[in-house]
Amino acid sequence: MSEKRKPFSLSLLVRVFLAVIVVVSLVVFVNGVMRYNELLEERQELENTRDQLVEEKEQLEELMNAENGESYVIRMARKFWNLFFPEEEIYFNNGNS
Repeated sequence: MSEKRKPFSLSLLVRVFLAVIVVVSLVVFVNGVMRYNELLEERQELENTRDQLVEEKEQLEELMNAENGESYVIRMARKFWNLFFPEEEIYFNNGNS
């Protein structure tokens, strides 16, 4: 009788071990998927920041290379104060309509 019990208990031990491995594998997988999603969001934020910084760099390089003449004054007046010449036609694009 003791010979029959030993294979049964070994089989039970193997089943418990496999169940533990499956549970641990699932936990590691779910944790990895969550971390991957977090990294994707962080990557998107960093790409947006990079795009903004590249645009700002281009504007600053343009300002640095600009002459302090009339074209520079006109460009700054348009950009910061939304000023335009009286004879200019201005078109507005309202993206919400």
